[in-house]
Amino acid sequence: MRRVTIGEVARRAGVSRKTVSRVINGEANVSDELRRRVEKVVEQLNYKPDRQARSLRSGKSFHIAFLYGSPSSYYVIGLLEGIRKVCTDHGYQLVPFETEDLGSRLVMSLLEFIERERADGLLMMPPMTDNLQILAALDDEGVPFARITPGSLWPNGVDVVTTDRAAGSEMVEHLLELGHRHIGFIAGHPNHLAMAARLDGAQDAIREWTGPPAELIVRQGMNTFDSGLQAAGDLLDLTPRPTAVFAANDDMAFGVIFEAHERGLRVPDDLSVAGFDDTLLAPHIWPGLTTIRQPVVELAGQATLMLLSRIKGEAIERETKLATSFVQRRSTGPVPANTPTADSDLS
Repeated sequence: MRRVTIGEVARRAGVSRKTVSRVINGEANVSDELRRRVEKVVEQLNYKPDRQARSLRSGKSFHIAFLYGSPSSYYVIGLLEGIRKVCTDHGYQLVPFETEDLGSRLVMSLLEFIERERADGLLMMPPMTDNLQILAALDDEGVPFARITPGSLWPNGVDVVTTDRAAGSEMVEHLLELGHRHIGFIAGHPNHLAMAARLDGAQDAIREWTGPPAELIVRQGMNTFDSGLQAAGDLLDLTPRPTAVFAANDDMAFGVIFEAHERGLRVPDDLSVAGFDDTLLAPHIWPGLTTIRQPVVELAGQATLMLLSRIKGEAIERETKLATSFVQRRSTGPVPANTPTADSDLS
């Protein structure tokens, strides 16, 4: 089948080839009316840009690298959805780079990958967003990058962040208002600094609580189902045991629910369970998980837009913050009346 040319698109839309190029590349200096006209013709003709020709003309590869490595596959799926949509809309190709088992070779392997793919820029997800060796190497090599929910500042950073601390506080306030006074908290991976803000928020809620005495019992997790399972076992072996457990991500919360079922505990009648992220599985497990919805797709899409602007040399804000939202489902409920969690236990 003959390839449709950019000239045919321009003639059909009644614009210049340069205008078509600007629309395809997502450049800002095109009116909305012209943009809609060109996009309509592109769709009608099923026009596909010649990436190799674009690359030779611009000196760019139109490749965006994505550095990822997370035990939560649902989280990664959401990020990929957001990145791919923006890349497709702006004529870029996503080239993922997975970090598992690279160890001390991570930085060198990443730089080699970027060079091999001739990537125009790099997107990073936690915990790599806070890896000082990676950040310094990218600066040294002059690689444009954008970070998704980092937990620390970086002088040359372009970041998209969320309201993790406020969300952690909101969830614990919800449990306190349900009458829970012994609340377990399963912390996220220690290298995932943004997750530490969720613990900070949970502790804020306990400190600021003006009702009967309450406590937060913290156990370390690693963002995985299995670590949630193990931490839940430790918490549920306590006397008195927590009447609610808040996990710093949904995968660990799923582990808590599984452990509760294994022990014959009913959720939420005997144990309330809450998570963080609102992953694809959260509404579909039994009972549906009360959680904090993190706008994962939007986070990734916004980070991609910021990176493309940086590649083009456009002026952009160094940080964009997107809000989380509380989602109540059936996994949390009032404290059991027959559970030994009387206020006297903490006074």
